[in-house]
Amino acid sequence: MAEYNYFTENDFKTAFPACSMDDMDAEFMEKLDLAREIATVPFIVNSAYRTVEHEKENGRPGTSSHTKGIAVDLKCTRSRVRYRIIYALIQVGFTRIGIGEDFIHVDDDNEKDQQVIWDYYE
Repeated sequence: MAEYNYFTENDFKTAFPACSMDDMDAEFMEKLDLAREIATVPFIVNSAYRTVEHEKENGRPGTSSHTKGIAVDLKCTRSRVRYRIIYALIQVGFTRIGIGEDFIHVDDDNEKDQQVIWDYYE
């Protein structure tokens, strides 16, 4: 298992659903780790790797970037922290960011639209 400056196996065991760092793409994790360094705020992983079965059981088609180990949802409830996280993600080259009320989604899926920021608000 690769070692990172800011992430440990425990960060992924407490995610929902629980997963392992071994489920995550190493290049994705290296970029995420660098973004965490730049942001200077904690990156709390709400969700990371999800199986296709999990996605389908929850009414999704199973094509999420989470199923490839190249996406995470990071807990975020404060605007200043949201800014620091998004700024850092962009600085390291992430181009797909989703903003929810209490989380930020980031993925590195080159099979989907690039240079997009979306929200989950209704």
